[in-house]
Amino acid sequence: MTTLPFVSIIIAAHNCEKTIDATFDSLIKALGPAISESEIIIIDDGSEDSTAEKISAFAEKFTQVIISTVNYKNIGLVRQHGVALSQGQYITMLDSDDIIKAETLTPIFTFLHDVKPDMLLTRLHEIRDFNKINHQWSGLNPEKISQDQAITHFLIHKDLQAHLIGQFIKRNIYLKNEIPPMTCYEDFYIFPKMLTQATNIYFQFDSHYYYIKRHGSLSSSLDQDKIRNLLTCTIKMENDLPVKFRHLILCHWLDIYLKHYGSLIENDHRAIVKKHVVMTHSLGFFLNRYVRFSYKRKALSTLWKN
Repeated sequence: MTTLPFVSIIIAAHNCEKTIDATFDSLIKALGPAISESEIIIIDDGSEDSTAEKISAFAEKFTQVIISTVNYKNIGLVRQHGVALSQGQYITMLDSDDIIKAETLTPIFTFLHDVKPDMLLTRLHEIRDFNKINHQWSGLNPEKISQDQAITHFLIHKDLQAHLIGQFIKRNIYLKNEIPPMTCYEDFYIFPKMLTQATNIYFQFDSHYYYIKRHGSLSSSLDQDKIRNLLTCTIKMENDLPVKFRHLILCHWLDIYLKHYGSLIENDHRAIVKKHVVMTHSLGFFLNRYVRFSYKRKALSTLWKN
């Protein structure tokens, strides 16, 4: 009988011939002996360059590599396809242009075996300058946090963001949350609900994962579809999270208003955003100790405009 993998690593690949070699090499060096407990699912989504040839070479060298070829041109569909193929107890995701620090995954696998958390959440190390990449790591020192702490960390949006990459989440939680067919923000759509379904949660501050911030990335090139997805996800987050977090959720609405209101072309979207901005004009919002002063100041700046 074939032994099932312990961790499924899902990589969405699309026209990534320039980056996939370095990404895959970093993954192998990070895994070390833990590769024997892994399956590496690489999904080639309609690539038109040499991506297919490169990942085929990976599969020839490593039996743990599973290749699936699709033509979705949609990151949400690709990731959900990867989840459907996965067999591991835990799932983690890796972008095809990011880097994992060397020798980091073996201790993480050991921790997952020993502690069996619902989630091991990690802070991503965002980097723009490739010359600053090194593999220094202080080791695995995760802190057990409550569900409320995890949600608060996420909503404050500093150390923990709605990324599926770099996180280790039990597969059964993924199976309860279908990743939507979105071209962006697909992780934001399901992440808040996933937090409400986990109780045994750990957070690792010293990142094992380099999130490469490239020119023309999502946050610097928003179009109408992306803004629409952002609104959809923020509304879903508001519905999925307990009402006690409403003031921190309002901070996200403030950001949408201040950054993107001028780009909203649908009247109902404008009305939804303005409605939430008005909700920040309350004593409870200004007295909430978790709402950063910068957001209280932002709320004040909108007081006479709405």
